[in-house]
Amino acid sequence: MEKAYHVLYVDDDNYIRQIVRHVMDPDFRVTAFSNAVEAVDWLEQGNFPDVILTDLSMPDIDGMEFISLIKNSSLFKTIPIFILSASTDTDLKIKCLQHGADDFISKPFSPLFIKAKIEALMRLLGQRSSVRFTPTPNHTDAR
Repeated sequence: MEKAYHVLYVDDDNYIRQIVRHVMDPDFRVTAFSNAVEAVDWLEQGNFPDVILTDLSMPDIDGMEFISLIKNSSLFKTIPIFILSASTDTDLKIKCLQHGADDFISKPFSPLFIKAKIEALMRLLGQRSSVRFTPTPNHTDAR
């Protein structure tokens, strides 16, 4: 049976990467890297995940810069990004969302919660893509 969604997970903490991979692996295809440089290289090789999970505090390219790289790319800007961070700073959460992150989840987190969030997002995206607006002759614009 083919796994439903492909998750790119970027976190320099090997222990957390292994836990997330273990929980998600039965249902999702997970590609994990310890830093954003490797993740960007992987993306540039033509790989296209359904969602990206990333930490903020990483060597070389931090999570904020990684968000900017993804969202400024014509190829990858539509990939949803979830931030997984130990930070509880509301200003930082807002900044991440304003820079293009689609969600911010504070550590410690439940990997099952992350899994449910991804499933909910994919369900929502699937519903949006299947909805088509067809104007009818009696339709009036509410503007």
